[in-house]
Amino acid sequence: MQPLKKPKPSATNSEIDAMELYRNDLRFVKQRLGSSPARFASLSARVASALLCCALFSACSQQSIKPLQEPTLQTADSEVTANSSGMIRNLQQQLTQDPNNPEVHYKLGFAYNSAAEQLKSAEPEKSAAQRKLAIAEFRKVLELVPGNEATLTALYNIYYDDIVKGKDQSLTQAKTIFTQLSPGAREALNPPSLALFLQRYIAQKESANKQPEELLDALLSATREQPTNDKAYIQLAKMYRTMGLYPLALATLKQAETNQVQSRDFFQTLAETYEERAEASGCSYELNKSLSSAAGYYQKAMPMGADKAELHYQLAQMFIDTNHHQLALNEIAIVLEIAPSAENYAWAAQTYSTIGKNQQAFNLLEKAKQQGLTASDTAFHEIYMNAGDWQKAAVTFTEYLQAQREISIYDAIKADIIHDQTDWDFSKIARGKKMAVRNEWEGAVYAYWINKINRQQLQQAATNRCELTEYYFYSGYRDYRAGKTSAARQHFNAALQQNTYRFIERPLASLFLARN
Repeated sequence: MQPLKKPKPSATNSEIDAMELYRNDLRFVKQRLGSSPARFASLSARVASALLCCALFSACSQQSIKPLQEPTLQTADSEVTANSSGMIRNLQQQLTQDPNNPEVHYKLGFAYNSAAEQLKSAEPEKSAAQRKLAIAEFRKVLELVPGNEATLTALYNIYYDDIVKGKDQSLTQAKTIFTQLSPGAREALNPPSLALFLQRYIAQKESANKQPEELLDALLSATREQPTNDKAYIQLAKMYRTMGLYPLALATLKQAETNQVQSRDFFQTLAETYEERAEASGCSYELNKSLSSAAGYYQKAMPMGADKAELHYQLAQMFIDTNHHQLALNEIAIVLEIAPSAENYAWAAQTYSTIGKNQQAFNLLEKAKQQGLTASDTAFHEIYMNAGDWQKAAVTFTEYLQAQREISIYDAIKADIIHDQTDWDFSKIARGKKMAVRNEWEGAVYAYWINKINRQQLQQAATNRCELTEYYFYSGYRDYRAGKTSAARQHFNAALQQNTYRFIERPLASLFLARN
């Protein structure tokens, strides 16, 4: 059967996350869809309206010029909201008395730009006019104080926002300004081509017109503009992953690591890429080095931000898959401390069950039940099966079957195994339910189970350790049922030797071996 994989404790998304491309210099409202602990979240491709705010400034230009002071954002925003025209008139009046005051020009540019944001939805033409006035004021500041990074950053933010909105002509201005900023200032900003990527990504998403080369070119340009920006590499790797190009995704991220890129998102993306690469092989256990690498990068990601149950969940899975059980159990304890949900208790219970710790599994299953988990969840009957409590397995499997609209070939096999141990008949419940056969291997397993193909044919169909685990277990069970004790032991042991640690066949093989 497929390896145990319960829902992650918090939503993740392997698809390109367009919203991640905004830094703290742009305060965008994020809209997400379907954030459920039991499902991966899906990203809304629509970008909500944005309010511009200035980034932190360094000490002006290389000349000894007094740095401009950023207007207090909360004060400026509230004043603009209450009476933007009044504030603008006040600043204009100050300029009549002191026309070359860079501080006042800067504040006026900020006021115009804030007014533009306020008018963007209701009066887009007036908003555009205010935006032009803001640019003019910031340009005036640069005439008075050449190279002032506060003003360059403010202008860059405007052009970056314009690129996202589809104004490609702003890309040249943004690139020019970006090169004028100091390395420290550039470090705090997204490179210009990320804005172009985001614009094209959203446009393609809305039109369903896929042009990956266009997106890849923009991302590659972004990595050249800012070699230490994590987001460009992350998005590039995610694109390669969606295209199935795992070597390219890993090469991209390893190049970033060589460039000293370090962030939680970056290391988590590296870990997920190694994990996904292993899964994409058809049997993740065939790529143990990838699983070990994934574990290492999850560990690197953890100290670089607030504690997240998701990372501990993923690390626990990698530790189980690489046979580091105690380390996995430590991570499971942390997951339950951070996110003690019914789903997570069930996942923890199943994990304990697969490594033979039945009493701890029962205790965790009871906590899951107290949290609202019903007996129709897979955890109940599989944990009872692994422990050899076949009567409880039969009762909870009945509830599970009743809740299913369709059943898998493994459900049909479990029904037969439980029937063999208890004489419970599940045929009436299963009758009329559609059976899902997801791939050729599952079709072969079921064909063998119902005697449509022979054992040799099933063995020939097995191409990896995951499939061999099932081949050996189901062959062994057929021998066990026929009273061929020696052959059954041989096949059950062979199933265990595949080291597919999250497969239910492992604890079941151990259970039947203990009986002989």
